[in-house]
Amino acid sequence: MNTTNTTQATEGELAQFASYSAPCTSVPDAFIEALEEGQAIHAANEALEEALINDTGLIALPSDVTVRDLEYALPNRRRARGTMATPFVTPFAQYATAYAGPGACVFVNPESMQARAVLDLGTQETPGHADHSAQLAPVRTAAYDALRNITSGASSQQTIAEFFEDWAGQVQFFNADGEITPKQAIAAVRRITIEALSKVESEEQQLSANRSAFESVTASSKEPIPTTVYFMCKPYADLNDRVFVLRLAILTGEKAPRITLRIQKLEEHTEEMATELCDLVSNAIAGAMPVLVGSYSKGA
Repeated sequence: MNTTNTTQATEGELAQFASYSAPCTSVPDAFIEALEEGQAIHAANEALEEALINDTGLIALPSDVTVRDLEYALPNRRRARGTMATPFVTPFAQYATAYAGPGACVFVNPESMQARAVLDLGTQETPGHADHSAQLAPVRTAAYDALRNITSGASSQQTIAEFFEDWAGQVQFFNADGEITPKQAIAAVRRITIEALSKVESEEQQLSANRSAFESVTASSKEPIPTTVYFMCKPYADLNDRVFVLRLAILTGEKAPRITLRIQKLEEHTEEMATELCDLVSNAIAGAMPVLVGSYSKGA
């Protein structure tokens, strides 16, 4: 076998192949950009996976990388979140107890007359996201809302008379002589007479002179004018009936008389209603979770 010829032929072929000039191929820029973007996404996914596995919660990503949540494409949500809102205690307690997780707690705010159950509060060792809650926001009844509106400032005779007529079944009228019938009280409010009396005193002395003027204004009516009004109503749907005592006053400084109604001890009523709401929530929750007086806000 002639190995020498074989070797020479091989070297010749190699020389011929080396002298061959292949045509240049240009790679599109879009392909290079897509390749680089794919590498960047792959690196970001690896960094995210490492952060989740190590439970650091921190990850370094370039500013042009967008993290997208694909939960909407999954068959189920990863966890429950959202807010259930109701003006009634019973459905609030039903939802809170049905979906309460570890560390769930109810916070009752007496100032706003509202309650909030944070259902995924978690514990100190495993804190939750605190974004699943139930909100109790009682709504004023029509009667209590009308009462708060009419006592917010001075009103005309007609406005006060119509208020008494609308809620005649829930009001009682009194003055210094005792109880007044609704018919008498409404007629008195509609027929108020303003009497002004002016008096001037003058004294002349040899070396001095004194003059003084007095003016008195009196409001009166043919019917007895009530000075105290009892208004009974249920302030909120789940609360008990309550009697509000109103003071009636007549302002005579304008052309036509103006009437004011003021709720006595309104602050005390507010405190008592807040305490009643706390008790209602506690009884409805029935020990399923703690009920605290205050409010809760999730930190950053």
